[in-house]
Amino acid sequence: MSQQYSQIVKKIITELESRDPCPSLSPTEDWNSELTIRIENYSLGELFDGFAVTDSEFGDCVRSGLLLWNDALDSSHKIVQNIGTKTGNYWHAIMHRRESDYSNAKYWFGRVGKHPIYFQLHRHAMELSQTEQLGEYTDILESNEEWNAVQFVDWCQAAESLDDRVKNFLEQLQLKEIGLLIDFSCKNALI
Repeated sequence: MSQQYSQIVKKIITELESRDPCPSLSPTEDWNSELTIRIENYSLGELFDGFAVTDSEFGDCVRSGLLLWNDALDSSHKIVQNIGTKTGNYWHAIMHRRESDYSNAKYWFGRVGKHPIYFQLHRHAMELSQTEQLGEYTDILESNEEWNAVQFVDWCQAAESLDDRVKNFLEQLQLKEIGLLIDFSCKNALI
């Protein structure tokens, strides 16, 4: 967690970080249904207790991201489908990717364009692929100058036929993506 969070957001993130194993690429149910209810029931003021939310759409993006991290895809979708910003579209795309609606995910990533977290995500992906000794993925990542969200959708779609080491790499990368996007959303909610 590199972003300064409210106590409530920090507590939720700590709970989500305790998950073992990390969130699957295509969950079928909420990881913790009680946590889903808590996240849904907080007002933005309660969720950001002690901080002034200056952009409610980014605040809603934080809520949607926390729900998505908790595998509450439908709850996340209800929020993010009404946020037409670059970051809202990014959350929307991740949600569709995780529900295995890959063509819809690609559509929403097309609406994102180039997102500010792409540089960090691409760098992390290259480091992780080298650490995990995933030569083919490292080669593809190195051949791209920036993060390719559509390529990642394709990798997630193919994940069922891949070995556990590659699936683990993709899950770790997805978790980093969610974390970076929550950081970005929170920072912009509080500017």
